[in-house]
Amino acid sequence: MLKRRTSITTGTVAEHCEVTYETVKNWIRQDKLPAYETPGGHHRILIPEFSEFLERYGMPVYQDPSAQKPRVLVVDDDETLTSTMADYFTKVAGYECTTASDGYEAGVKIVGFAPDLVILDLTMPNMNGFEVCEKIKSAKETNHILVLAITGHPEDGNTDSIVATGADEVLVKPFKMSVLQEIVEKLFSKKITRRRTAR
Repeated sequence: MLKRRTSITTGTVAEHCEVTYETVKNWIRQDKLPAYETPGGHHRILIPEFSEFLERYGMPVYQDPSAQKPRVLVVDDDETLTSTMADYFTKVAGYECTTASDGYEAGVKIVGFAPDLVILDLTMPNMNGFEVCEKIKSAKETNHILVLAITGHPEDGNTDSIVATGADEVLVKPFKMSVLQEIVEKLFSKKITRRRTAR
């Protein structure tokens, strides 16, 4: 599960307040913004104190991305399985979760629910998982969404095919929910690492 941060960097403060890094340093030197120093000499600001600072000076509220619940969309025509996964992710993992029974419904939910991750069965009526994955990964509005494909027929060679289509990971049925959650958390962890590296 994503862990909630307790402090942020001066760079994050500058980005949120739309000011320069030097301005943030001045706020700290003038004791306007409480901060502490790491052993490496870098300033960190506790999120509650930053929130108080923003309120005091009438600035927009800071929403910590790591504190937001990840959103998961489960797409499978097996209603028992989708219900089980939705209950598990909501009650055990603490995620926001919704389901879809086919590819067309998944498309509607992707737009309205805006998931961080789609758990996608490859064999479904109407629009199969390959088509859904290709649509997700080929559109600039949705290609950031993680796709975890699930299949009960790896012997058909569809594992390599779905990865080539853009899936981030593949899991073979049947599986334990604990194993599924472990894979999901690793995917979220990699996504956060990539986002930080890109800054």
